[in-house]
Amino acid sequence: MKLHENKLVDLFSALFLIVVSIVLYISTFSFRQITASKIGSDFLPQMVAIALFILSAVLFVSALIGWRKEKKIKTELGAKQEDNEEKRDYKLVLISLGLIAVYLILIPTLGFLLSTAGYLFIQMYLISDLEKRSPIKFAAVSIVVSVSVYWVFKNVFFLMLPAGILG
Repeated sequence: MKLHENKLVDLFSALFLIVVSIVLYISTFSFRQITASKIGSDFLPQMVAIALFILSAVLFVSALIGWRKEKKIKTELGAKQEDNEEKRDYKLVLISLGLIAVYLILIPTLGFLLSTAGYLFIQMYLISDLEKRSPIKFAAVSIVVSVSVYWVFKNVFFLMLPAGILG
């Protein structure tokens, strides 16, 4: 029986994203109102922050339930194997946080499209199982998601994301 290896990663990631969503939501109050309409430049970031908070809370609760179940099974199987997996989980969380920091630093320089596609590719490659890694699929998904999000922001919400070196 293979245990779910990422429950601790899910717990820490969910807590981190809950904090990020709260900070994001609070920061939207400082956005300037450019148009006279009721839906301003703060509307979409507030909706994203609320959605991120809700999804992160759901992830946290499900990971907590799974972690408790794992803890019961851990006593049955032995601690040595589980300790190695937990060390891997902590490293994965730290690497993911580092990747997010690098992503945020690179957005103004490289622009949204390149930095988001690169971040998504590296993150998917990092968290995937060795047997299931498919760089071609990861690259395709990264590019399609980045271009789609950019297009929606530009053509539907009329908001510009950083263009970076693509100008």
